[in-house]
Amino acid sequence: MSRELRAALILCLVVGVIVGAARSDPQGGGTSAAVETAPAQVKAAPQRLLALNPATADGSAPVADVDDAGTRRLTGREGDTVALTFDDGPHPDQTPAVLEILRDHDVTATFCLVGEMARLYPDLVRQIADDGHRLCDHTITHDTSLPDKPADVIEDEIAGTLDAIEAAVPGVEVPFYRAPGGNFAANVNEIAAELDQVPLGWSVDPGDWRKPGARAIHDYVAEHVHPGAIILLHDGGGDRSGTIEALPEIIETLIDAGYEFVVPRA
Repeated sequence: MSRELRAALILCLVVGVIVGAARSDPQGGGTSAAVETAPAQVKAAPQRLLALNPATADGSAPVADVDDAGTRRLTGREGDTVALTFDDGPHPDQTPAVLEILRDHDVTATFCLVGEMARLYPDLVRQIADDGHRLCDHTITHDTSLPDKPADVIEDEIAGTLDAIEAAVPGVEVPFYRAPGGNFAANVNEIAAELDQVPLGWSVDPGDWRKPGARAIHDYVAEHVHPGAIILLHDGGGDRSGTIEALPEIIETLIDAGYEFVVPRA
């Protein structure tokens, strides 16, 4: 075989291998294509919508307006109303971020303040009040075992927070009390009532304190909201970046669904 013929045969073999490889991968490289199309797939993912009747067959609330212990669980307002509440603040960074979002959307909320934090950040207590939001007493130390404590300890926990708020904003009303950990009990509620406070619970809890992420927080609220819902969120007590990220979309989703933001009836 001549040298020229041998070279021609080798060239044909090389070309055949290249063509065969190209035909076996019609996408031109599966890995790079997947990387390039992934962002478009994420952007195109549909958002989860509000459930039509998330609570009961007729869409009514899943709890009583006021429960047997005297705790308010619903807004007490007529129509498709919803209330936002924020616990465990004020926080020097997170509370201002929440206030800015509420201001941008013209929404009034209720802030359940821990007395120790109110003492540290009186300027934020004033800012909350100046923005027109309602204040709620969340005890001095956030003691979740408060129902098991003597009456004088219970009174000190509740009254101490009132004193901290009064020092920051003299004369401001604090119409609500919220039990740490949601551990409402008749004995604590009675002392709160003696201090002219309505025990304030909730009916929608997305568990934002567990830090499940902004999408999970939003979707839980969207799927469980109902007329008269009181939504439990947090602006303190830990990293609440997911709550802050979710908050604008929560508000916009509920407004689009026809809900009116209110403060609960005292």
